[in-house]
Amino acid sequence: MNRAETITAVIWLDQIAAKAKEEAAKLRADLSADARAEFEEQGTPPTWRVPDVATVSASVTHAGIVVGDERALARWVMSRYPTEVEEVVQVRSAWRTHLLAIAQPSGDVATLPNTGEVIPGLTVRAGGEFAGVTVRATPAAKAVYGEVAGVALRQLAATAGPSMPVVLAAELEAVQ
Repeated sequence: MNRAETITAVIWLDQIAAKAKEEAAKLRADLSADARAEFEEQGTPPTWRVPDVATVSASVTHAGIVVGDERALARWVMSRYPTEVEEVVQVRSAWRTHLLAIAQPSGDVATLPNTGEVIPGLTVRAGGEFAGVTVRATPAAKAVYGEVAGVALRQLAATAGPSMPVVLAAELEAVQ
């Protein structure tokens, strides 16, 4: 393969990977929709097992306090606890973890436990809401499907190959 063919092949393979990723995302979205429907119907996150292939597990959110407005939180911490704010105007990671651990939910806002003061920038995340699915392929399935994908890619390359886009581009120009 000369340099131009190698460059074309790299672009072609990158585009195959991008399209494969898009297709996988669509299929994951379908699985997620099925799992969400089952969760809403049965009230528990489902787990599906395909023996020797994969386990798909759905997850739900856990109630807790999260940062909803980074700037508001940083301003508040700067005015109340200036030593806990770094020069880049962000709350120090360790102190943020501490604050999130001690903050108390009050409706949809978070408050300090000892004073009840609302902490700007923090919001309350509801627990028990559907969060998505995770597909965990077995090592054996990864090996088998990886090998099959390699064979399929080589077969595709032998029939379509990187020269296809050049042919298609010429055909598109002729139609326009």
